Amino acid sequence: MKKYMDILRSNIRINKNLFVFLVVIVAVGVAAGSVFVTILNSDDKVMVSEYLNSFLTSLNGNNLNYSGTLINTLIFTVGMALLIWLLGISIIGFILILLFLFIKAFSLGFSIASIIINFNFKGVLIALAYVVPHHVINMMIYLLISSYALVLSYKLISSFSKKKNFDFKNIFNRYLFILLFSIIILFISVLYEVYLAPQIINFIVTFLN
Repeated sequence: MKKYMDILRSNIRINKNLFVFLVVIVAVGVAAGSVFVTILNSDDKVMVSEYLNSFLTSLNGNNLNYSGTLINTLIFTVGMALLIWLLGISIIGFILILLFLFIKAFSLGFSIASIIINFNFKGVLIALAYVVPHHVINMMIYLLISSYALVLSYKLISSFSKKKNFDFKNIFNRYLFILLFSIIILFISVLYEVYLAPQIINFIVTFLN
């Protein structure tokens, strides 16, 4: 185990300043998504409320299509990680990575605020079950990939603009390791999100009714 932990530490070296910058972007995105819920018009609020109630009804009746949900969640979750990773090896990736990270955080903030506003105190517990731990893990993985992708994208831009060479092979090997590590963690997170999180949410709703 120690051997594998040493390999993990040697390959994952986070630029702390960049990581903090990305955390700030995520925090702003979550805050923006939360505020956006409050300024929706009445029709949109009703639509969100109906969707949430429909989802909870599906949980209560155990009507979820687990296999279909698993496939869709994997495609979306792992797909976004792969997209960020690919953008890191492109010159245009720098801005797009920040944009995708903000959109993901905005969506998360919107979902959390919607749940809390519609279900009050019960909504706080449901929101916690909705977010912890899988969405927290997913966001941390997105932050990890984004930090490496931004560094690589910047080096590519710098290399082209200043016509300087750098050890792309060594950097890419570590970059590939980050992708494989991220996919494994995201896969485990998705399994929890699809099979365990709905049961926990359903337990909370049933217990508080």
